Amino acid sequence: AFSGCSGLTSITIPNSVTSIGQSAFSGCSGLTSITIPNSVISIGSNAFYNCSGLTSITIPDSVTSIGEDAFRYCRGLTSITIPDSVTSIGDGAFYDCSGLTSIIIPDSVTSIGDDAFSGCSGLTSITIPDSVTSIGEFAFYGCSGLTSITIPDSVTTINGYAFSGCSGLTSITIPDSVTTINGYAFYGCSGLTSIIIPDSVTSIGDYAFRGCSGLTNVKFNGTMAQWKAIDKGSWWAHNTGNFTITCTDGVLDKNGNQV
Repeated sequence: AFSGCSGLTSITIPNSVTSIGQSAFSGCSGLTSITIPNSVISIGSNAFYNCSGLTSITIPDSVTSIGEDAFRYCRGLTSITIPDSVTSIGDGAFYDCSGLTSIIIPDSVTSIGDDAFSGCSGLTSITIPDSVTSIGEFAFYGCSGLTSITIPDSVTTINGYAFSGCSGLTSITIPDSVTTINGYAFYGCSGLTSIIIPDSVTSIGDYAFRGCSGLTNVKFNGTMAQWKAIDKGSWWAHNTGNFTITCTDGVLDKNGNQV
């Protein structure tokens, strides 16, 4: 409807509107503010794509879904409030919103899509609620400003590249609910010095910790035999240095030899 209207600086959407359609304001780079009324229940894919002038936006409690790439390349956004009504954050929803410094994901959200916060290099912290069961591929890829993150007990799989390039992370605890750490999940997390892995994990994918050059210790909440039984992909710990794995009954090097 307003796609490419780069001269548009502000707009008020009336209460009669129930949805913001696909690419509705895509490329409106001059838009600095917008008011979304409580009548809106869905924000479509690419709705505010590349609205680089937007600095903040409030999503009303009526909205239940944020579409794919809805705020992609909104690099001017410094803050955003996601209401408790939202259940899903679409693929690439906040892709490369590098100005975002913090975001709160409400307890209503059950899934974080692929690339949802990829390239949000300004994010320093984020809380993932217990309601989330799925963290998509590349979800926090390149979030180099993140210093800490809590993965809730509801998550069973950490998908490929989910935290890849999060070079500011120094430590992370993987909850007991996780059974699978997919390939490249923490690839390039060079600041990571320690990690706790539960004995619920049965597989670690290819290059899962590749390039975690600062890693010195892995704590595994299981026995040495359980650690050796984990299905590990090729070069799962490539280019990580000689860290050790502290198990409940002994210490192993990264090749599985007792030390």
